[in-house]
Amino acid sequence: MRAPSLNLALSMTLVGLSVPASKVVVAHVPPLLTAELRFAMVALLLAPFALRGGRGSLPASARDWTSLSLLALFGMVLFNLFLLYGLRATSAVAAGIITSTIPAMTALSAAVILRERVSGGSIAAIALAVLGMTALNLRPGGGAEPHDSLAGDTLAGNALVVGAVVSEALYGVFARRLGGRVPPLTLTFLANALSAVMMAPGALATSGGFEPAQVPAWVWVLFVASGLASGLVAVVLWMRGIAHVPASRAGLFTGLIPAAGVLAAVLFLGEEFTIAHAAGLLCVLFGIALGTGALRLPARPGFTAGRSGRGDRAGPRGR
Repeated sequence: MRAPSLNLALSMTLVGLSVPASKVVVAHVPPLLTAELRFAMVALLLAPFALRGGRGSLPASARDWTSLSLLALFGMVLFNLFLLYGLRATSAVAAGIITSTIPAMTALSAAVILRERVSGGSIAAIALAVLGMTALNLRPGGGAEPHDSLAGDTLAGNALVVGAVVSEALYGVFARRLGGRVPPLTLTFLANALSAVMMAPGALATSGGFEPAQVPAWVWVLFVASGLASGLVAVVLWMRGIAHVPASRAGLFTGLIPAAGVLAAVLFLGEEFTIAHAAGLLCVLFGIALGTGALRLPARPGFTAGRSGRGDRAGPRGR
């Protein structure tokens, strides 16, 4: 796997591994305050390094500042808001199936906004990734316990989760626009600083009565470790990788989020790993290998649509 693809894979794996940690943290700290503290922590840690280049390291145009602001708004603030509140009004199974469409939504957004061409091979890879992520989120027997069944889903809850999917897809598109023109550390700092400002009102409104001293020390350690992994290292790796990979292909790597999350849940939370999980994981990995070119299907005589990798890369490389 080439370096850009490896960066993208490691980035999404870290995000997936942070999910079980986040479940533990938000049991002690209000969710929006958790996100606000993480944004602020990463921004403060990066400030000395990101700003040492002076104005020369900052976005140089109004277009770049607009893309940066939209990246923070959609990919960091609204994604957290939509997903957190969507999960309150729909089942985890329904939310998992809906979020399995992130690769397809990313490819669609890249085609509409960035004018990237989606080849037949990429469409097949997207289909495999969606199929795999759907399998990862389905429970044995085709359902869940009565309290978590589809009967508990609401249109509003599902719509909020769809909003999270769209937000994540737009994050990939706007990050693609910025990669290469703004240093990754500076970009990560600015995105987190803007997100902290945007999230502050919601965090303050929902943190009434919260007592930090009542949170066990090990929870704060877990918060810092998971926050740095998903909010700092993962973002830097993503920015480095996306500068060289079309957004439609990069979206395939989001399949590693549920894959890594399931594996982490099995290893650290003691959850059961089923045949459906194994099948889903294989589909996700195969889809990523196919979409990134690490695995190539035999070419048929006279058929060239699947060999459009060079054409895909002709899209904007300014992220």
